[in-house]
Amino acid sequence: MKKDIRFEDYFLFTQHSLSTFDSCPLKFRKRYMEGLKWDSFPDDNIRKGIELGNDFHLMAHRYFSGVPTGAEFLDKNNSPELKGWIESLMLDFPKKPFAQYLSEYKLRMVTPTLKLEANFDLIKIEDNSIEIWDWKTHGGKQSRSKNDTGKRLKEGLQTMVYLFVLKEQIKLVAGREDGWSISMHYWQPENPHVLAEIHYNGAMHEKYRSILERKVDNILAYDFETFEKALYSKHCRYCEFNWYCNNESVDFSLMQEDEDFLDSLDWDSIEERY
Repeated sequence: MKKDIRFEDYFLFTQHSLSTFDSCPLKFRKRYMEGLKWDSFPDDNIRKGIELGNDFHLMAHRYFSGVPTGAEFLDKNNSPELKGWIESLMLDFPKKPFAQYLSEYKLRMVTPTLKLEANFDLIKIEDNSIEIWDWKTHGGKQSRSKNDTGKRLKEGLQTMVYLFVLKEQIKLVAGREDGWSISMHYWQPENPHVLAEIHYNGAMHEKYRSILERKVDNILAYDFETFEKALYSKHCRYCEFNWYCNNESVDFSLMQEDEDFLDSLDWDSIEERY
């Protein structure tokens, strides 16, 4: 009998596995427990957007790692968007000689109640400050206001997981536990600006601990035999398992209406690169 990966020591929950379960437990089972993965994106706009995001993340990683980015070889005619994004990054984030930059940094934590993994675009350590920076390389719904986007990001699972894991493992990252000012920032290279800024504190940490423990407990206790498809049909039309559940094709145009889904595509592709 196949082991239930939820209870294996090597399985760590991420923002995406937690949000996948929230959106549809069956999707969680197919993607994480059965290892089924969608490797093709027939829609050219989605594919091109992901490739552009991947290229930006790679060049940003090179920049903060102190190796040549290759930006000088970008053709302003063939790669104007990427060239502009990288130039904006270098302008908005000049590297400081006494700051430490941890780019594309993976951090894990395991306690009796939580097993979590966070994959950071950038952690910046300077003086008594630690900043998490996350690059958002797609615009999402054009009609969504900046306030709506900021609120969504501040209240999202990515913010909870990243800040909580960093705080729990701060001695490993920065050498000591106390005396740090911790914050998280979301930055968009298209029309470059900060989408959201969150300043962390002890009360938030305990609140996030409670939320994350409850979410993990719900996943571990879930009986997939009780799954009711009607309760989770909101995203079926652009789920990769729509053929399996409904015998219907995927409506790729709807994917571009869901920022959370675009975030998950963006990161899954980036993670494969390393």
